[in-house]
Amino acid sequence: MDGLAATLLFFGAIAVAIVVPFVVVPEILERRGYNPRSGFVRAIAWVTFLAIVLVPAASSGFLISVRNPADWVIFLVAMIVAILYDYYRLNPDKVPRLRSRT
Repeated sequence: MDGLAATLLFFGAIAVAIVVPFVVVPEILERRGYNPRSGFVRAIAWVTFLAIVLVPAASSGFLISVRNPADWVIFLVAMIVAILYDYYRLNPDKVPRLRSRT
């Protein structure tokens, strides 16, 4: 039973880390009058996501324990790809390769 509780807690934390920044935060900001596709709202969503993920990792000492530079490069590349994907998915008119065709 202990393994099941840990698994449920783990998947619950993943759900919160995804749903809160990318669903709840834009919805709250939209109700306050902001465009959910704007750069401001997306930046707040990503800052919220990174805070939910990195603050517990830093407070537990996990970030300090990661000493392999390749791990940090993989993390940074993955974050850049995810952020750019999110931006261009919401703003298809700003995709560089598509703008040159018009």
